[in-house]
Amino acid sequence: MKKFILLPILALFFLFSCEKDSPKPELPTLMNLKVMKEKKLSSGTITTEPKTAIIHVWNAENSEFDIDASPDIIFGYAYDKSSASFKTMKYGAIGSVMKEKIEPGRYFIYVLLPKSSDRSSLAYSYSYFEIKAGQTLDLFKVFSYDISSGTFEQWSENQ
Repeated sequence: MKKFILLPILALFFLFSCEKDSPKPELPTLMNLKVMKEKKLSSGTITTEPKTAIIHVWNAENSEFDIDASPDIIFGYAYDKSSASFKTMKYGAIGSVMKEKIEPGRYFIYVLLPKSSDRSSLAYSYSYFEIKAGQTLDLFKVFSYDISSGTFEQWSENQ
C-alpha cells in the first residue's frame, strides 16, 4: 500500500522540480511595413492614404542585390552580386500592410506599386534593414503624389 502512495508523490516531485529548468520564451522578432502614397487635394493640401503594393523581402546576409540586373524582381527573384546568382524572396505580400514574424538579421526590401491607370503605376522603392532578436521594427514607405510611372523613389523620400 505504501508503494502505491509513494509513486504518485514521486511523480509530482519530478514534475514540479523541472519547472525551474525550463527556458523563458523569447519575444518574437516582428517586421511591420505600411505602404502609403501622398495625395494632393484641390486645395493644395497633401495628405497620405494607404496604397496597395507588391512587397518582397530577401535575406541579405552577405548579399548585395542589383535591381538593374534583376528582370524578374516582380516575381520574387533578385540578382545577388556577391554570389553571382539569383535569390528567391524569403517573405512577400500584396497589400498596404505587411506584418511578418521574421528571423533576426539583415534584409533587403522591395516595394512596387502595381500596374494601373494611375500615374504612379509600377513606381518602386527598395532599402536594406537590420532587425535584432525580439525587436519589432516599423517600416514605412510613402510614395510622392507626383511620382511618375515606372520610376524609382528613394526609400527615405517623404519619411
